[in-house]
Amino acid sequence: VCMHCHAPFGILRRRHHCRKCGVLVCSACSPARQVVPEYDELSWERVCSLCADPGPGGSEGAGGGWEEEAKAAAAAVAAGDHSAKPLSAETMAGQPVPSSGPEHREYGTLRVRVLEAKGLLAADDNLITRKSSDPYCILRVTDGPSVRTRTISSTLDPRWDTLIHFRLKHADAMLHLEVWDEDLVSKDDPIGSLELPLASIPAYQLLRGWVPLRLPEAQPLPGEVAGPARGAGAVFLELSLQDLRAAQHYKSYVLPLPKLPPPLPAFDIDAVYGPIMHLIDLVVSQFISPVVSWILALLLWTDPKRTLLALVTWNAAAKWALPHWPTAWWLWAAYYIFSHRHAVKKELPAAAVSSSPGTASSSTDRVAEASAQVQSPWPKLLRQKTVPAALQVSAAAAPCAEDAEEHKSPGAEKQPEESQLGSAVQNLCFVLPSSVKLTCRGLQPTLRTAADSLQMVHDIFVYDHPASPAVIGVFLVLALLAELLRYDVYLRVLGSLVFFATSPLLKALTGS
Repeated sequence: VCMHCHAPFGILRRRHHCRKCGVLVCSACSPARQVVPEYDELSWERVCSLCADPGPGGSEGAGGGWEEEAKAAAAAVAAGDHSAKPLSAETMAGQPVPSSGPEHREYGTLRVRVLEAKGLLAADDNLITRKSSDPYCILRVTDGPSVRTRTISSTLDPRWDTLIHFRLKHADAMLHLEVWDEDLVSKDDPIGSLELPLASIPAYQLLRGWVPLRLPEAQPLPGEVAGPARGAGAVFLELSLQDLRAAQHYKSYVLPLPKLPPPLPAFDIDAVYGPIMHLIDLVVSQFISPVVSWILALLLWTDPKRTLLALVTWNAAAKWALPHWPTAWWLWAAYYIFSHRHAVKKELPAAAVSSSPGTASSSTDRVAEASAQVQSPWPKLLRQKTVPAALQVSAAAAPCAEDAEEHKSPGAEKQPEESQLGSAVQNLCFVLPSSVKLTCRGLQPTLRTAADSLQMVHDIFVYDHPASPAVIGVFLVLALLAELLRYDVYLRVLGSLVFFATSPLLKALTGS
């Protein structure tokens, strides 16, 4: 058997000798080549992984590339990108894995030794390897990069004997360990996983023992504590907390670091295109275009009576009402919202009566449909017509396709589906560079929030939101304060209220 991974030799696993220490190893445990002067001063010879990477105290080490790679992985996790390739435990060679965040908040080092596993699930079942697996482990600490052990081929009882060090910053950190089966052709298969809270580990004490694994389909739901599942196997671990700094450890409980941003969503070009087009529609079509049309109608004397009224109002306001312009602004905004409520009430009966007499729906359904159309005059298709939403809509409408074809008029043309645009763009976006995709993934939550926020403001001003009456009341109160207070005092009070409403102090007082 191999002296490192204890895998039996056979036809597919040849035996090799390390030219440095002379142990008998397999090809997976001897991937490096070095010049061994005692053997041959001119040729590169096979050496085992321990001789190639003697660790932090050795003379050769793993080179200086591990530090840059580890810092890049920690920076990617801090930016919310959890899709980075795991670090190699052999490349790290016992060096501590940095955590995301400032280095001065590190309070200790978690020493983890993954020795072996027993009774793992068989993920490979074919003619060559009957009921076996090629297991490897992926370990990570909360808000930190992942580290991968080497793969042990064709065994259900692997022995890794890998030592990994993690730097800790969060008091409520968890150790996550996943066991995977490596496949050369298809995607790797999960075998089991476990989670250990690090707050219960005593300092400078060695904890060692078997930890059972959970089955992949037995993962706990958010907020649920699930016990170990039978038949998933177990992993033998050695854990210890070292290099503990008492002051930083105490600060991690009293002043914990803020949580890292959630992982970036999967790349979806429609999630970028849809919100952008919705923002353009709200800003240009629903705001700028009506305002410009209204101003041009006054300047071009389209309605002479309205233009004369605007001219008289402008001069009268410039003469007598200029000191009261803050009050006039808030009153006009409140009147604008209230006028849309009046328009909705007036248009609702007419819309309900104008339905087609040939339909089989009841009058109650027609009134509800007309109410929905009047209260939501602005289409929201751009926010909903992503590729998954379009597929769901098309799947829900599939049973009614034959009825629609029967009632279709002869002269009607078939309208193209909006999902075709998203599908075509999605197919073209496979050739985009990874940097562009990463930028789009980072913009997706921001654009979604901006589009939803602007849509909410629009709905409030057209009286299509439950908060519209409250906003009218706030505008009236602000108009009253603008009349009672001096202009400088009014600005100071208004600015202080805005900053207080957005400060963490309000959340601390309300407990939200």
